[in-house]
Amino acid sequence: MALGSCDVTDLQPQNALAENVVYSDPARVALAVTGVYSAAQSGYYDPLTGGVLQTRGYPFGGAATELDDVRGEDVVDMAGFFGIVYTNAITPASPNIVNMWSGCYAVINQANVTLAGIRQAAANGVITPQQLDVYEGELLFLRALAHHQLVIHFSRPFTENNGSSPGVPYRTDPINTEAAVAQARTAERGTVAEVYTKMLTDLDSAESKLPDTRSGNARVTRATKGAAIALKQRLRQHQGNWAAVVTEGQKLIQGTTSFTSPIGGYALAATPQAAFPGGATVTAENIFSIENSSDDNPGVNGGLPNVFGSRSGPPANTTGTGRALVAISPLLYNASFFTCDDLRRTQLMQLDAGSQPRIVTRKYRDPATSTDFAPIIRYAEVLLNQAEALARLGTNNTLALALLNAVRNRAVTAAAEQYAPGSLAGTALVQAILNERRIEFVAEGFRWDDIHRLSGEMTFSPRPGGGIPAKYATAQITTTAYGCKAPTVAPGQVDIAYSTPLFLWPIPSLETANNPTLAAQQNPGY
Repeated sequence: MALGSCDVTDLQPQNALAENVVYSDPARVALAVTGVYSAAQSGYYDPLTGGVLQTRGYPFGGAATELDDVRGEDVVDMAGFFGIVYTNAITPASPNIVNMWSGCYAVINQANVTLAGIRQAAANGVITPQQLDVYEGELLFLRALAHHQLVIHFSRPFTENNGSSPGVPYRTDPINTEAAVAQARTAERGTVAEVYTKMLTDLDSAESKLPDTRSGNARVTRATKGAAIALKQRLRQHQGNWAAVVTEGQKLIQGTTSFTSPIGGYALAATPQAAFPGGATVTAENIFSIENSSDDNPGVNGGLPNVFGSRSGPPANTTGTGRALVAISPLLYNASFFTCDDLRRTQLMQLDAGSQPRIVTRKYRDPATSTDFAPIIRYAEVLLNQAEALARLGTNNTLALALLNAVRNRAVTAAAEQYAPGSLAGTALVQAILNERRIEFVAEGFRWDDIHRLSGEMTFSPRPGGGIPAKYATAQITTTAYGCKAPTVAPGQVDIAYSTPLFLWPIPSLETANNPTLAAQQNPGY
C-alpha cells in the first residue's frame, strides 16, 4: 500500500527471467552459465514423504562425495543419515537415489537449455565467438560430469562386457517445451558404450574450447582445459583403455620423479595437510572443485565439513563443530598397507571424542559456515591414474612407481617404509597403487568409482568375484576398534555380490512412472 504511488515498470523478477530476456544481454548470459554450476552444487532434496524441499548438495555439492563413499567399506555411517545406501536397502523410491538421478538430469537439462541460448546469443551478436567457445566448453564439461555420475550408479561397468550393458539416457537437447517433454518421456537407455562415446565427444570439444587457466578461485571452480583432460583420463580408466589413459595423462604430467603440469600449472602440495587448507582456500593441486560459500552451501545436513567434520571445535576444525556423521572405518585405518608413520593419520584424521568415539577426516575444516569446496578432481588423482595405467600396460614400471611415490612419499617420510626404485612391478605394483587410492581419496567420494570399475574386470576387485565388500556396522565402532595394523573383527554389515541386483541402483520410480520405455528397461530385480 505504501508503494502504491510508485511507478513500477519492471514486472520481470530477476530470479526468474524468461529465456528471450536472458540471452539478449551479455551479463545475463554470464549469469545463466553460472547458474548451471549452482545447479551442480546445490540441487534440491525431496524427502518424498510430504516434507519440504531442502538444499542438500545434490548432485556434487556434497551428496556425490558422501554417497559414493558410504557405498564402500572405508567409511562408516554413524547416524543413519545414509542408512539405506550404506546397507544397500534401496528401492526405486529411495530419496537418495531419486534425488541423485533428478539432480544430475537437472544439471544436464540446464546445461542444454543454456547451450541453446548462448548459441542464439552468439548468432545475434550478443556475445562474441570467443565467449561462446568458453561457455560451450564449460557446459559440455558439466554435462559429461553429470552423465558419468549417473552411469556408474545405474549401469554395469564398461569393463564387464566392453560397454554393451544398458546405459542411461544421454540428453543433449533442452527440455523446455511441451513437445520436448513428450519426446523425453520416450527416451531409452542405449548402451554404456554409447554413453562413454558421447561423454568423451563432449570433453574433446570442451578441451578445445576452454582456457588453460583462470584467475582467482575461478581457476578451480570454473572448468578449464586441464579439468576436461583430467575427466577424460578418468573416463578412459573406467573403460580400461590404459593406453588412452596414458595419452591424456601425458598432457598434464611432466617430470620423472617430481611432477608438474604444463597446462594449468598443477602440482602436488608439499604435505597432505597443505592439500586441504580448509574453507575456500585453493592450492595448485586443485583442478576442479564445486564452490561453496557461507551463504550458499548444502547446510548442516549435507555440507562436507558438517557431515565428515569433528564434533570438537578448533583446532580440530578451523571454525565451529561438525557432526561426525561419517567416520573412517577400521577396515582402512587398520589396514596393513597403511603405514603407522603416514602423515595422513595425523594431518588428515583425528579421534572424535564424545559419545561413541570415532576416527574422522580433517579434510574439511569449516563447519560453522560450510565454505569448504567439494573436491572433484585433484592432481594426485591424475598422477595415480597414470601410474595405474603404466603398471597395467607394463611398459614403464619405473615411471609408474615414481608417480606412486610422488603422492605417497609426501605422507610416508620414513625411508624404511618407502618403496625403493625397482621394488614393485606387475600385479604387486597395481595393487599398491589401488591401496594408495583408498588412503589418499577417502572422504572424497572415490570409493564407489573404484568398486564399480574393478568389479567389472574382476582381477583387482576388492571383493573376490566383484561386488561391494562387507562393512562395519555402526555399533562396532569404538575407540578400541582402531589401531595401526591391528586386527579387525568381522564386519557386521554383509557384503553384496556383483551378481545381485543390489550392486546397482534402480531407475527411480518417479522416472519410470513417466517413461514407459525406461520402465521396461528397469534394472533387474526392481
